[in-house]
Amino acid sequence: MNLVIGIPAFNEEKNIASIITKLQSITNKIIVCNDGSSDLTGQIADKMGAIVINHPKNLGYGAAIRSIFLKSKEASPDVLVTFDADGQHRIEDISKVIEPIINEKADIVIGSRFLDENNDVPSYRKLGISAITKVANISTKQKITDSQSGFRAYNKRAIQQITPSEHGMGVSTEILIKADKNELNIVEVPI
Repeated sequence: MNLVIGIPAFNEEKNIASIITKLQSITNKIIVCNDGSSDLTGQIADKMGAIVINHPKNLGYGAAIRSIFLKSKEASPDVLVTFDADGQHRIEDISKVIEPIINEKADIVIGSRFLDENNDVPSYRKLGISAITKVANISTKQKITDSQSGFRAYNKRAIQQITPSEHGMGVSTEILIKADKNELNIVEVPI
């Protein structure tokens, strides 16, 4: 299986080396979008063997996700996983996120922080994410629990049919809306 892992990163020099090291046990195709970092994020990722996309200035999370999608299309992966650079996700959850794609049960899989009652998300964040998720569900006719999760997997069809354009945090919802319009199957798994 051709697995690509894409990491949007802004000033993550403290985390990026250990994350890349752990991810290299799963795949050797890691794309880091260094979104205008003022630290050594890009240089460290490059030295670690990742494919690095350098934005000349901070363009936002959505712009980083867009760059990762565009670069991954060149590699024609079977699965693209987006994985945050801040260390909040567990490497061992990648197998759970890609399983529905491998089993051809989903085009997009969202790693949901809210399907498991034992999560560490602060109450104020839960409230905000819940409100945004309700709007996303109305816009897409979906029943998603965590529309803002950056831990996702996309199959080949989803990668080809979706090109994000939103530069900010709205990219997560934009992708769901585009997926819904393209009749892509979206599922969630607990992380």
